[in-house]
Amino acid sequence: MKILTFLILCSASVAFAEDFKTIDGKEYKNVTVSRVEPDGIVLISKSGISKVYFTELPKEVQERFHYDAGQAAAYSAEQAASQEAFQTQQAELRRKLAEEKNRYWTGQEPVKNPQDKLRAPAAVVAGRGQQVEVISHGAPVDITKHLALGNVTVVDFYADWCGPCKQLSPSLEQMARTDPEIALRKIDIVNWNTAVAKQHNIHSIPQVNVYNRGGRLVGTVVGASVEEVKRYVAQAKTGG
Repeated sequence: MKILTFLILCSASVAFAEDFKTIDGKEYKNVTVSRVEPDGIVLISKSGISKVYFTELPKEVQERFHYDAGQAAAYSAEQAASQEAFQTQQAELRRKLAEEKNRYWTGQEPVKNPQDKLRAPAAVVAGRGQQVEVISHGAPVDITKHLALGNVTVVDFYADWCGPCKQLSPSLEQMARTDPEIALRKIDIVNWNTAVAKQHNIHSIPQVNVYNRGGRLVGTVVGASVEEVKRYVAQAKTGG
């Protein structure tokens, strides 16, 4: 209840564009505070959405948004518990699905109707690009295990609630589906407190990493700039 009250009280002061600067010098210019959470503020601009934690901001900004270290710790613990419960639920669903697939393919469980038949993944059509693959929904992931070595790999960090991500996504998917030299891997951060967001230090989305044919990171684009992504892709194709 205290956290909910905190969010309601802060909502009145978040309607105009302004600039913020963290204590280590990073700047967020012409952004709007779209949400105030106990542990930080969510900033939105034309190119993307960022979460900046109060511990990264000057004291005057902390005071302006009524930062309370105790509330922040409680909120972080609550978010972590929710994420752990979600991951446990997802793991159980994956286990049950694996069991069902195993029973079906070993002939232990007959198919009740044609719609129940489990289909194998569609094969990549030669010369028409590669499949788009979501490799994480909030869970930690080792990106190196999902790189398409020999081709250029584009890794897109996104979330379903991120408007700029939705604007960028179709362009990235079209690149991958029309160019056989590009593989697109997508990582749904779900929210700012998930394990994968913390693992890869994601504070702004969309974020796109481009890897060359040998698996080396060529460049990172923060924001919805498809042209900048294309420049890195062209660089990665020639060896980075």
